[in-house]
Amino acid sequence: MAATTVSFSVRIDPVLKKQADLFLENVGMSMSTAINLYLRKIVLEQKIPFEISLPQLSRESRAALQEAEELKKPGVGKAFKTVDELREDLLS
Repeated sequence: MAATTVSFSVRIDPVLKKQADLFLENVGMSMSTAINLYLRKIVLEQKIPFEISLPQLSRESRAALQEAEELKKPGVGKAFKTVDELREDLLS
């Protein structure tokens, strides 16, 4: 018995699709073949075939976030309800 296939639609950013099409054309592969390879890899490995993670913050960014958390503590930093209040405090 011959294998059957199904069709499905995916919404993709047009620029991303064009870039992928250009790459795939250069390696002699259709978008359909690339997607089939991707899905087969998922099934074979039982996982997404690449790491998915949050971007890592630099040491400087982590320090800035920690400082901001400290400033939110009562009695440590100043809070202003309006820009005018902030401006007045800066100019005093």
